[in-house]
Amino acid sequence: MIKFFIKGFRVNALLTILSRITGFIRDIVLAFFLGAGIASDIFFISSKLPNLFRRITAEGAMTSSFLPIYSKLLHQDKSDNAQKFSAIICFFLIIFLTILVILFEIFMPFFIKIIAPGIINYKNFFDDIVMLSRFTIIFLPFISMTAFFGAMLNASGRFFYFAFTPIIFNLCIIVSCFYINDALKIKSLPLAIAMPISGFIQLCFIYYFVKKFNLITKVFYKISNLKQNNFNKFKNNISDTLKRFFPAVLSGGVFQINILVDTILATIVGFGAVSFLYYSDRIIQLPLGIIGVSLGTVLLSSISHPKVVNDNKKISDQLIIAIKISLYFGIPSMVTLLFFSEFIISSLFERGSFDQASSKSVALALTMYSLGLPFVMIIKCFQSVFIATGEMKKILYISVLQLITNFILSIILMKYLLHGGIALATSISTILSFMIYLFYILKNKKLIFLSVNSKNYISSKNVLFYFVKISILSFVMIFVLYLFQIMTDYNSGIIYLSIFTSIGILFYIFITYITKQIPNELFSKLKL
Repeated sequence: MIKFFIKGFRVNALLTILSRITGFIRDIVLAFFLGAGIASDIFFISSKLPNLFRRITAEGAMTSSFLPIYSKLLHQDKSDNAQKFSAIICFFLIIFLTILVILFEIFMPFFIKIIAPGIINYKNFFDDIVMLSRFTIIFLPFISMTAFFGAMLNASGRFFYFAFTPIIFNLCIIVSCFYINDALKIKSLPLAIAMPISGFIQLCFIYYFVKKFNLITKVFYKISNLKQNNFNKFKNNISDTLKRFFPAVLSGGVFQINILVDTILATIVGFGAVSFLYYSDRIIQLPLGIIGVSLGTVLLSSISHPKVVNDNKKISDQLIIAIKISLYFGIPSMVTLLFFSEFIISSLFERGSFDQASSKSVALALTMYSLGLPFVMIIKCFQSVFIATGEMKKILYISVLQLITNFILSIILMKYLLHGGIALATSISTILSFMIYLFYILKNKKLIFLSVNSKNYISSKNVLFYFVKISILSFVMIFVLYLFQIMTDYNSGIIYLSIFTSIGILFYIFITYITKQIPNELFSKLKL
């Protein structure tokens, strides 16, 4: 299963790199046409609801409650039980999402007042956001079903297809940007229309491969058939899914409320703050998506396998590898963003409607967000362990604590750092959550002292020393990058940034190679 995990991580990480590259191009184009002000805030706020609830209903609760049970049926039973079970869950998910979207369409003004209270007094902007949100919310059922089918493909070891779908979204948004013009009453209307279109294309793409690999039978079942045949047959599996689902909804909801709180507070800070947080978050999402999300996604599929889920030794083997990979990429990413945030932002976005003042504001948020980066990566891995073993309540409790801590700290720090205080509060609350997760992981013996998967024995004690060594090497890399800027004709163009980044990556790989700090499993050949 270590081979399954590493192979899946490589595929997922590679596709995530491609999706993040297209995502950066998308954000550069967005920044050019919309800048970081009222026009961009209107779109980003209107896209909050579908993104918020898709992470709760599909990428969060549904995936974490459905995948372990589906994986068990898929790997233990050679019959078509996994297909039938997934079709039943799919049927109910479609009904749930349809009802949810109808409710949003009817009560959209009410929901916008909740997520953007700072806009209420600006009636024209408020009405524009409500209108756009009625378009963007249609994205929710499409992307939720895409995530559901993607979980099935991941469980079967086919990680490529779901990892490719964000590229479709990015391309649709990029194309829609070229329809933006000053004649439009709402400048970002083409973007809002593009969201559901991209969701539909992603769903068609992923469903084709689900059918191709025969992972599902019929999506639409008659109610009579559900009662007479499959529903009764899978009653226990459905019950187990629901038992996992509701704690997952609550914990996922708390996490998303955490993000929502940041948005609400940002609207209080003033116009532009939502965009400042958005653009800084996009930079953070590059290493987090490539490493953290990829590790978490593949680790969940791997640990959910019947041969692993009840064996703490095997869980520990995979978890230690995941932690070392997180540190190997997370620490240098963090220190680079800490020292070069404004240079990175100005190189990527400072053109068109995005000016130098916007770069400084986004850089402040990016610096604060980066402090929690490696901890978020490792938390993704810890959460996968708890989800696979059915311990969703622990995630819920920790998420609630993080929400409360983040809110209190945000209120305090935004008085001094404005939107930067909101980002700093997020990082501090994340580090606190990491410490609590680590406590439970050690207490439940999911991370044990002797964990082996190679000729060299790995001790969990050595993870701390590995953290120290990687930190030192990362600061050496920073010193080299500073020398490069001093010795060259420094500018903030994309070409210069590309050269700068390439030198940093190559030097880091070189010094970690000669000091033998590269995780062996990451680049070793796998005989499958």
